[in-house]
Amino acid sequence: MRPARPEDAAVLLALQQTLDRESDFMLLEPGERETDPAPLAARLDACATGRDRSYLLIAAETGAPEAAALGYVDVTVPPYARSARTGYLVTGVRAEHSGRGLGHALLRAAADEARARGLRRLELTVMEHNRRAVNLYLSCGFQVEGLRRAALDVGGRRVGEYYMGLLLD
Repeated sequence: MRPARPEDAAVLLALQQTLDRESDFMLLEPGERETDPAPLAARLDACATGRDRSYLLIAAETGAPEAAALGYVDVTVPPYARSARTGYLVTGVRAEHSGRGLGHALLRAAADEARARGLRRLELTVMEHNRRAVNLYLSCGFQVEGLRRAALDVGGRRVGEYYMGLLLD
């Protein structure tokens, strides 16, 4: 696991597109995500140079080519003074690598990096019926802080979404 770099943009975008196809639990449906890696590369460059306080971590098999990305975590940190110590987290792990501890490792690494950067809180949203992810987040110390009832339309169903947060200090 390591910080994503601008040259990872195409691989990271391909991973995100794969996750969009593999899972109904990602926010974007297949075809809704940007297809040009240039904006993501620009964002990763801004993160790497400190123009953006956000960070992304990417996980790949040891010794595997970069095209073998297994999962990622993206922590967006707002540029505004009142919310500059909060990171909004999005994570995804390829289906074939689910249940092997990678999600837990990504969350632990994201929290460690958040603490090192002086963040005080991580937060996320998760679909209410995604019990596996809810249990993962709970096991990592996140707490349910609220429910957005019928917030999303997934496969013709109205789905609620939990707000979850982790206090880091």
